[in-house]
Amino acid sequence: MIRIFITTLLAGTCAFAQTSAAPPAQPLSRVPSLQQPAPPSFNPDNVAPNAAVVTIHGVCPKATASAKSDSCQTVITKEQFNSMLAGMNLAAQISNPAAMRSFAESYSQLLALAGEGEKAGAENDPRFQELMKIARIRALADTYRHSLEEKYSNPPQEEIEAYYKENISKYDSFKVERIIIPSINNNRTPAARAEYQKKFQQMANDILERAARGEETQKLQDEVYKTLSLPSPPKTDLGMKRRGGLPAGIEKDLLALKPGEVTKLENEMSGMNIYKLRSRDTIPIEAVKGEIVRDLHQKNMESALKAVTGNIHPELNEQFFGPIGRPGGLVMRNPQSSDASSPKPITPGTPTPNTSTGNPAPQPVSPK
Repeated sequence: MIRIFITTLLAGTCAFAQTSAAPPAQPLSRVPSLQQPAPPSFNPDNVAPNAAVVTIHGVCPKATASAKSDSCQTVITKEQFNSMLAGMNLAAQISNPAAMRSFAESYSQLLALAGEGEKAGAENDPRFQELMKIARIRALADTYRHSLEEKYSNPPQEEIEAYYKENISKYDSFKVERIIIPSINNNRTPAARAEYQKKFQQMANDILERAARGEETQKLQDEVYKTLSLPSPPKTDLGMKRRGGLPAGIEKDLLALKPGEVTKLENEMSGMNIYKLRSRDTIPIEAVKGEIVRDLHQKNMESALKAVTGNIHPELNEQFFGPIGRPGGLVMRNPQSSDASSPKPITPGTPTPNTSTGNPAPQPVSPK
């Protein structure tokens, strides 16, 4: 039973293995005349499912636990190793040889310790039993959540089509052009600023009228920058936009237009801008299928989890946990004499008292 809990202790080794620095490069040395054969290249796909990938010498399988530890071995096949990773949802995290090797080595050590723990009767320790209760609850919850992820990861085509039709406005696309009439004035004298502002306002009104009559936007943009003595006029073509790709107020004005029409002067930080709607279309379902699948997955997951946890409301004893919204971080309260399960304070350097079961008393836990 203790082996069930081993794998929960291994997740931290994966991150360490992935972030460990590469070993320093070794200096080049003279190649000997007789070269050693090169080690097999890393290619897990070429390993058969029933091939041994971890052989733990000195650890006896469960069925032969009575044998001498130095005379037996435990063999883990590729299929068993991958099943173990999948069961802990670690396959994506352990994605390189260093992480896989670190996981296998840590598992081997823990398996040896677990075997000795079984012989010593650690399964009868109340602390182990409490840990197993928590581990079982968490494993059941994670397994159920994982089953929901798999269930909703590939919605049927009928559901995709229905979602597309119900949310057709999300897939509006429109080709937009923009003329910028900058309001920024680098002149510092009051007279120069006043002159610029007068020229700016006249230019904005004139450009709006000409754009509404159908003059080419890039030509108008170039003229604006030349008149205001500004360098490098920007391109007016903004390409295809989707809902949400522009500020809400401007998008509302644009979607009220017919192709070829322009908005009013839009007051933005860059200046007074004019937007022209070139065309409007609906993105085909094939182009947004992946997006719809993700939206449906999130929607269905939220609905399924809410159905289970929506009515759950834990009522906490504020005298024990403290009031809601209490400032500060984690606060450790001193054990009370009425707390039968609370560890008693231990003075550093004094022997740890034994319980009635002969096991050492649990040590007080300090906040991380």
